[in-house]
This record gives sequence, structure tokens and C-alpha cells, in this order.
Amino acid sequence: EGNFMDLADFPRLKQLKLLGGTVSGDIRDISRHDFPALEQLSLPSTARGGMDYEFQRISDVLSFMQVVLLLMQRTPTLFKEDLFSYSYAFHWRLSEDSPDWYAYDDGSEVPKPPFHLQLVQAGSRLGWVWCSYGCNDEEYDDEDEDKCHSCEINWLDPEPSRSSESSGYETYIEALQRIERRIDFYKGYHQPPTLAEYNRLCEENPWYSV
Repeated sequence: EGNFMDLADFPRLKQLKLLGGTVSGDIRDISRHDFPALEQLSLPSTARGGMDYEFQRISDVLSFMQVVLLLMQRTPTLFKEDLFSYSYAFHWRLSEDSPDWYAYDDGSEVPKPPFHLQLVQAGSRLGWVWCSYGCNDEEYDDEDEDKCHSCEINWLDPEPSRSSESSGYETYIEALQRIERRIDFYKGYHQPPTLAEYNRLCEENPWYSV
């Protein structure tokens, strides 16, 4: 119980693993001066931004992702256990209680709405996407194409320089092309479509059977 930020001033605290607890708090409250020695952080869903946290509004996500980037730049190992392999971004997703969520036919072959979040990495560049459940970048192969559909990538940092041989630009492009294979049904969308937009996408893509 209590707010995990109450421990922010502990100068020797290296690990804060609170999964299974009921602590409160918000990862957006962590400043560059907090948790000066912290190497690993794991928070439960009761904390805003913890594992399995459910967002009430799509518009809330950007501020959380920006904080994750800043914290990872400061301490690359901070979320290692929860984040790598950049799979489901702490299993964050849109809550079914959200006014942005809508019901869909789970039994049809039409792509499911992209109500889950995933962090993606192309070379040194980090970004995030809204995606349908079943997307796992580390295990993605041709068999996943029918169930894995992503929105466009929201990048958290700049594209690597093309001019520097040490920038790993070719590595970035190769990884980017792999990620972009999943951006088909929701091409042009950086966040989940509205219900009306989703229904229109289903009507405009007749190769998906309803």
C-alpha cells in the first residue's frame, strides 16, 4: 500500500519490484532527480503506468510513452524485465470501460481493433504502436499475418543519421521494414480508429470475411 513515489529519495535503492502489491502512484511523476540509484522498476496495475495498466482514454498514452523514453535514456535497465522483448509494452491496453472502446465480433476473421500497445525498436530508434492482440515483434512470422495488425508507428526519438557509417542506418531500415509488414489494415492510422472508421475499413477490405 501507499505511493511508490514515497521511496523516490532513497539514495541506495537499486531495485523496486512491487508486482502483486496494491501501491498507487504515477510513473509520470518520476523526475530525473528521483530514485538516483534505481536500476530496475516493476509496478502493479494499481499504479498508473504499471504492468497490465488499462487506459481510460487513447489521448492519455502519449504522455506515458514519453516518460518511458526519458527514463530508459537515463537508466536503460530500468524496465528490462517488464519491457524486453519490447513485446506488449507492460501489457498496456485500452480499458473496456473507456469511452474510446467499442465492441466487435470476436468470432469473425476481420482484424480486431488495435486496442493493445506495443513498443517497437528499429536499430537504435524506439517507438510504439497500437496493435491487435497477437503481435509479438520477437516471434512474428508469416503465420502471424492474419492475426497481427498494427497502426502506424509513433516514434519517440529521431531517425538515425544516413551520413554516418557508425549510425547503423542499414540495421534500422531492415528492422523498420520488418515492423511495417504489419501495418496494412490500419495503414494511415496512428491510433485506433473510431467505430465508424473501423466499420468503414471492414467494408472497404472485402478480402476479410465478416
